Amino acid sequence: MKKIINLSFVFFALMLIGCEEDPLVFDGENGQTVATFASTSGTLPVPEEGETFELTVESTTKSNVDRTIVVEVDDSSTADPSEYDISSTSLVIPAGEYTGTVLISGNFEAIPDLTTTTLVLNLSGVGGTENAGSYRSTFSLDMFKKCPSELVGTYIASSTGASTDGNTGFPTVNNFEYEVTIERTGDLTYTISDGVAGVYIEWYTPYGYTFETEGNFIDVCGTLSGSWQDAFGSTIVLNGSVNDDGTLTINWVNGFGDEVTATYTKQ
Repeated sequence: MKKIINLSFVFFALMLIGCEEDPLVFDGENGQTVATFASTSGTLPVPEEGETFELTVESTTKSNVDRTIVVEVDDSSTADPSEYDISSTSLVIPAGEYTGTVLISGNFEAIPDLTTTTLVLNLSGVGGTENAGSYRSTFSLDMFKKCPSELVGTYIASSTGASTDGNTGFPTVNNFEYEVTIERTGDLTYTISDGVAGVYIEWYTPYGYTFETEGNFIDVCGTLSGSWQDAFGSTIVLNGSVNDDGTLTINWVNGFGDEVTATYTKQ
């Protein structure tokens, strides 16, 4: 009795039938072997202890012996070979099966800081056949460092900086303190209850800016970055770092040139 296979292969086989002058009858036992990746792209956040991505390879036929999956690194890859390892023992479709795996392990130490690199693989075939087809024969894996990030909490922000607004007398702040909360929105992403830690309220109340505007940032191994729009329609750009003592140093600048540096201390 034939094994029921993935419907995507049935669809693919029907496409082949429509493209050939001579009808191609799908036969999972003795038919033409066409191998594909199960997907065309993926991401691999790599923590310090390493991480592995499992890429599935599918075949239109099965065999009574193990079949080797043949993959090649494409010239368009930006990932250095030191950043990953492809397990040779994983490159197999087991006997009697339609699918196999390619295990790709990321090397935390070799991946550049604050950089996403891409490994591009081409699928040449399985079990000695070179017929991988053109459908899902290329796979791209984005890799980047992933560090632990635990920044949720209530902070006192102490801000120092200056405004460029002459209408309000070019106001400044010096160690201006304001309480904010930081909440997690994803593995590495956060929001700040007021992205400018009360400075706009301090400076721009005459314009009616008496409310908080939420900010956001991402933490990539202790380096912070983010951007959002204020109520004036200007974009605020944030950069910062997580310090060894647990404080945060955050610098922000808006489209008008106002700029502030703040130290956030968790309460």
